[in-house]
Amino acid sequence: MSDIVKRQVLRIVFSAIADAPTIVIMTSTPVGRTVVLLAFVIGTSAAVPAKSQSRPLPDAPGTWKPWKPFAAIASARKEQSATPALVKAFEGELLALNAILRRATGVASPVGFSVETWGHLAGYRIAEHAPGQPGAGALPLAGALTFGAFPIFEYERNGKTIREDTGETALQQFLVNQIGRGAIDRGNVSEWSSLDTDAFLKPMPQGEIAGFPRYGDGLIITRDPEALWTPLSQRAALDLVTTARQTVVGEVEESVRVSTARLAVVRDPAYRAQRLKEAQQGAATMPNPQAFLKQIEASIDVEEQSLVKELSPTGGTGKTLADAKRALSEVADWMAELSAAQLAAPACYAATGATLRSRFPTVAAPGCHPLVRPNYGYFDKTLPRSAPQVLIIAGISRCFDTADKSNRDANAPSPAGCAANRALVNTLDKTALRAWLR
Repeated sequence: MSDIVKRQVLRIVFSAIADAPTIVIMTSTPVGRTVVLLAFVIGTSAAVPAKSQSRPLPDAPGTWKPWKPFAAIASARKEQSATPALVKAFEGELLALNAILRRATGVASPVGFSVETWGHLAGYRIAEHAPGQPGAGALPLAGALTFGAFPIFEYERNGKTIREDTGETALQQFLVNQIGRGAIDRGNVSEWSSLDTDAFLKPMPQGEIAGFPRYGDGLIITRDPEALWTPLSQRAALDLVTTARQTVVGEVEESVRVSTARLAVVRDPAYRAQRLKEAQQGAATMPNPQAFLKQIEASIDVEEQSLVKELSPTGGTGKTLADAKRALSEVADWMAELSAAQLAAPACYAATGATLRSRFPTVAAPGCHPLVRPNYGYFDKTLPRSAPQVLIIAGISRCFDTADKSNRDANAPSPAGCAANRALVNTLDKTALRAWLR
């Protein structure tokens, strides 16, 4: 979110033929997002009408379109160890969720937009640096339902009025059984941003929206939102810093090794003799052969000097390696000073800290953000793997932060997109939603 929850917009390209059939293709990214592409069968008719020629119809009645085919690609099924029967049962749960959404009074009878919904099975990755992360098949199936309210508009073509309910809209995702990084976290820890880990900045509570608790960029509906994540210990946090810095040392050492090997070649008299021998062959046809040979010899000297400078402990790669080793020792030295209790205590991260110790203080302070990992033990293993236990309404800031006047999506006048997403969430049957969850 990527940056490691990232939000998305469904981009639908107008067809060159207004009546051309469409094929919907859905796939999942590693963080469980759905990418939806619409491929159009292109004919030989007239060109697409310019967008400026279209007229929005905010008062036109819309429809709820049929559920799109469920997307469960082979890699996602394998990563989640999902049998066809489990996939079918999970889709059934999403269809039950879709029925609850469809009864929400704010969108049950669409006006100015039409609704499309679809679901997908998410992927599941074992992070490289995530001790204790369960393997495939040990967790409930995870996926998402996507709600899209597409604007109704019309345009003229060949003397006919064409009405459509496609185009661009802000999607609303409902994540099921997804509690890892990338779902709703909105930041990263720079000290280990290069690592593949399941640790992240804890999504912090931000009040409620429509009676649902907001954490970070999502609304969480489950038994105990605070229990979805477990604190990352100070030892684990500094271990990740150590690993990241060891990686840097290794990369710089490799660069030094290459430069050192090259310097040995350049300093080898046999190499110099070979270069001059080759140069003499080319110089024979030149008007000033000796000047050319001197240039070649000088270039060898310049390369040697450049490599010596690069390897110097006061500049270039040599200095970079010395600095990287000092940074690595800094972590080890500090960890050696900490007591067992301090190393076991929950870690937090202060991004504005000037030093490593101030960025990972041993005592929580204002501006220090708690660090967490997913609490894989949160899920009830006695339930079927297809059972929904956690629901996160993701990407909330995009459509609900209307106070931010620069947020064009949230403040758009269209009844489609964000306005429909808010109407949906604000009129959801909370009792039915909580009953749907196990």
